[in-house]
Order: sequence, then structure tokens, then C-alpha cells
Amino acid sequence: MAAVLASNLPQRLPKTFFPVSSPSSPRLPSLLRRSGRRPHPALHSAPPADWPLEQRLEESLSVLDLMDAQSISPDPALLCTLLNACADARNLRLGRLVHDRAARAGLQAHPAVANGLLRLYSRCGLLGAARRLFDEMPERNVATWTTAIAMYLHAGFPRDAVQLYCSMTAAAADTGVRPNAFTYTIALNSCASIGDLELGIQIHEEIKRDGCEQDEFVTVALIDMYAKCGRVGDAREVFNKAQIKTVEACTAMIEGYNRNGKAKEAMDVIRSTLQNGRNSEVASRLGFATMIRPCVVEMALRQGQEIHAHIIKFRHQPGMKTLGALVELYEKCDKMEIAYRVFDSLVAKKLGLWSRMIAGFVRNGLCEEALKLYLRMVCLDIGMDTFIVFQAIKACVGVLGLEEAKQMHGRVIKLGHLLEGSVIGGLGELYSECGEQEKVYKLLNQKKILQK
Repeated sequence: MAAVLASNLPQRLPKTFFPVSSPSSPRLPSLLRRSGRRPHPALHSAPPADWPLEQRLEESLSVLDLMDAQSISPDPALLCTLLNACADARNLRLGRLVHDRAARAGLQAHPAVANGLLRLYSRCGLLGAARRLFDEMPERNVATWTTAIAMYLHAGFPRDAVQLYCSMTAAAADTGVRPNAFTYTIALNSCASIGDLELGIQIHEEIKRDGCEQDEFVTVALIDMYAKCGRVGDAREVFNKAQIKTVEACTAMIEGYNRNGKAKEAMDVIRSTLQNGRNSEVASRLGFATMIRPCVVEMALRQGQEIHAHIIKFRHQPGMKTLGALVELYEKCDKMEIAYRVFDSLVAKKLGLWSRMIAGFVRNGLCEEALKLYLRMVCLDIGMDTFIVFQAIKACVGVLGLEEAKQMHGRVIKLGHLLEGSVIGGLGELYSECGEQEKVYKLLNQKKILQK
């Protein structure tokens, strides 16, 4: 069985587990000897490395059938392994087959097996079946409660998760089952999702009594909960008390400051984190997009350039969010040349970045570059909004590009939905600058009609 669920690099096993000279050798297991059947192929060797998980699970179930035929009861740990594999693969069909084997073996109510079944049905989205299983359990341990609470949170029902957590703590005096660090983490995440500060503070007090405050997962959850509930000062107090400030805790603190509009404080945390562990791994785990965001808000060009230099120096491969944040920073700080270089390196460009680049070029008097970028959007048939069209018209005004403006006007009329007040006003300004008074009057009349 272990061979069937082996790692991706299995080694060939000996031809048999039992070196025998003949089929009747006393070294062969008696049950297999009595059956007169050859042992299952999985007992001979590890499966091929390219077997998909489902095929491995199918083979494991075949072994269970062989054990059942020989009246060998499966071990609860073995059933748990199979159930967890089915849950991770979200394979409900095979999971139900394992459930059936567990029921036939009389192990369905075993605490470990029951927890595995609960996890299977919750991971496969069958919340009703999972809850019924939970309610029918004769014995619930902390893992059972935690799995059920997490089930509701991950399914998008944080209020139900909170209610179940409260049921757990209310029954603790009778059951003797208390939350552990994982339970507290899930409960705090649920409070953060619904903004329940009062319960979050109550859970924090329970965490202190149970001595779980220094658990790294609990620390992150507390910081996140307080920040999302608008108590960023309390979040910072938790962060300061942490004996080991993990990268995850630093990230939660930075994002908490960003969420509450405190970019300067976020930058302080970034700076101290990099100083305390100045290496490539810390920076990449912290998240470059998270680090650049406060620089954008504060227009902190120098700090943003330091982060960008770090990315280049250590040859990181930044993601779309990081590159997008860098474009935003350089555009906002009027560094259009480098902003365009970063923008051009993006494989997929969001509409908001096109808008920023065109607006940035116009703001810096680089109207020809703005028009080139606009024409590139047209050639690529990228959908645009009124802001982009208005900025492109402003670029035409900057270079008195009458012909380009007429083409834009025709495109706007063709599309229809872009012919709004700001676009009409921009076209009117351009036609006026170019002496096209008749077109100005027509546009003014059109604007009056739209305003009615």
C-alpha cells in the first residue's frame, strides 16, 4: 500500500517481499498461500513514476479488496492516508469507495477515520454531508472541531464558522476539548472576514490564557484580524510582542498598514525587515508587490528604486503585480522612460496600466509617445474607456494633431458608448485650436442633447 502511494521517485523493490524457493514455502503469508492466488502486483514493485494519483488510489483500493477477500481488516491509519489523498485530490468518487470500505470494516466511527471523512466531504464541497457526519460523531476531538470550523470558513461561510467555534468553547466544560493554535487561527480568520472585533478580542484573551500567543500562525492571524477591523495599533502591539518576527508576520503587518492608509509605517516595517535579514530569500518571501505598494502611495521614489535594484541584483523573476506596481510608481513620480521599459516587459497589460502610461506621457508633455501608445491599443484591438480617449485627445491638442483627432472622433462615434461629456469637451477644444469652428458648434449641440 505504501508503494502505491509512494513518492514521485520510487525505486524498484525485489521481485517479492518474501524470498521463497517455491509457492508452498512456509515464508509466504498463510492467507495468500491458502487462496492459491498470486499476490497483487502492487506487492511486487512500486508503481511507475508517471502514474497519476487517481490510478494510484485505484490500485490501493484493489489492495483493500484483496485484504477484504482474505478477511484482513485495514488499519485506521491506512484508511486515513487514503481519505486524505482523496480529499487533497478532491476525488469524491474514490473517497466514497474508501468510506464504504471503512463502513464494512466497522471503522467509520473511529475518531481518526471520522476526521478523514469529514475532511473529504468538506474539501469536496459537500457541506451538508460533512455536517451530518460531524453531528453523528459519538466522539469529537480538537481536530474534528477545527476541521469543521475550517470547512465553513473555506467555503465562504465565516459566520457559520464563528457559530461553530462558539459552540465548541461553550461545550468545552463538558467535553474537555479546548481549542488549540490551529483552531484559534481559523476562528480569528473568520472574525477578520466578518469584522467581528468583539469576538476577536475575546479569542485573544483566551489565547493568552492558553499560552498560544507566541505561535507564529496565531500571531499572523491576530495581526490580520486587528488590521481588518481597523485597530492597526493593536495589530502593531501584537507584532512588537512577537519573539520571532516571521516573514509572514511582517507581510501581515505591512498589508495591515497599507489597508489602513499608513504607508509610512508600512515602509518602516519593510526597512527594518530587510535590515534584520538582508538576503534574497527574505525579500522574495516578503513579496515585492507588498513592499512597493506603500512606496506608490507615498511617492517614495528612492525606496522604490532600492527595491527594484534588489530585484535586478538577485535576478528575481517578478510577477505581474510587482511589475504593475513598479509602473505605477515610476509613472506617478514622472519617470516615464523607465516606467515605459517596465510596462513594455509585461506580457499581459491591464487596462489601468495603459491608462496610466498614456496619462503620464500627456502630463509630462510627451504627447507623441502618448499617441503612439494609443494607436498601439487600437492596433491590438484593446477595449478602452472614456478616460483613455480623453487623454489621447489631450495628446492631439498638444501636437495639434487634427487628422488623428478626426480618426478618434470617427472611432468614438462608431463605438457609441464612449461619446460622453469629457470626450466631447476635449474634441471641442482641439477643433477650436485648429480653427474648425463649425465642428465645435456641432459638438456643443451634441453635448446639450446628452445633458438633457
